[in-house]
Amino acid sequence: MPAGLRQALPCPIGALPVVVEDDVFVGGGVGIYEGVRVRSRAVLAAGVILTASSVIYDLVNERELRATGALTLTVPEGAVVVPGARPAPGSWAHVRGLSISAAVIVKYRDGKTDARTALEGAL
Repeated sequence: MPAGLRQALPCPIGALPVVVEDDVFVGGGVGIYEGVRVRSRAVLAAGVILTASSVIYDLVNERELRATGALTLTVPEGAVVVPGARPAPGSWAHVRGLSISAAVIVKYRDGKTDARTALEGAL
């Protein structure tokens, strides 16, 4: 088809890309879905699931990270994210001890983290 007649391919409304930057360590069973950006040197431990509607709980900086409007959910550079849980809302869930999975930043990369990810890379 001539260049002047090309049309843009249709994309689903609200489609957002997944972006994983350099030197990110991704553990087994990790799910990174539409609308998530993982900044360089981040570590996603086995079992972490991230979607555009996920909330990441940053224990180090005592904040919640969320996607806002057209901006994607972003895992900060060097963040070490592990799977966690938070109580499910409502008294019915409370009585039954139900919880919801949550992504939790427990620290930011340091020498010990670099050594462990280097070992994984060598294997």
